[in-house]
Amino acid sequence: KQVRAAWTEAVKQRPRPAAAAELEKKLKPIFTAHGVPKELFWLAEIESSFNPKARSPAGAVGMFQLMPRTAQSLGLSTWPFDERKNPEKSAAATARHLRELCQQFNDWPLAVAAYNAGAGRVKSKLDAKRKTFDDIAPKLPTETQMYVPKLNAILQLREGTTLEQLQKPS
Repeated sequence: KQVRAAWTEAVKQRPRPAAAAELEKKLKPIFTAHGVPKELFWLAEIESSFNPKARSPAGAVGMFQLMPRTAQSLGLSTWPFDERKNPEKSAAATARHLRELCQQFNDWPLAVAAYNAGAGRVKSKLDAKRKTFDDIAPKLPTETQMYVPKLNAILQLREGTTLEQLQKPS
């Protein structure tokens, strides 16, 4: 709860990334077409500040920071041309991935945590007593503990909603 409040305060004055306006018109319909709330487009703000050429030290590439194996499992080529750098293709892959994760966990906060930390890691922390992101957050990597509240703060700022309020895929 404290982390949520801290992120809400931290992003309150954050300006919209310059690239967001043009990309929003192109990419939100892709999320919708894949049965995922269009608001999840804002994941790219916390992943890369909408930079399609972003690259992490761990090997994630593109606006949505897809790892090579994940990208390939979602039908993206990483060689000779890295399709993770293509905003439309990476948005479609990310939407498919998020849809699968939400169907697996039946919960957007857990799906987003799995997007960041891996589905296996999130699943291994769940049990009869621990069923929500807040229940398992202390057992997840620090980055993931902050990732879900940060996305919630961005969603609140940009769309006036939270992960918990988003519709789950059918």
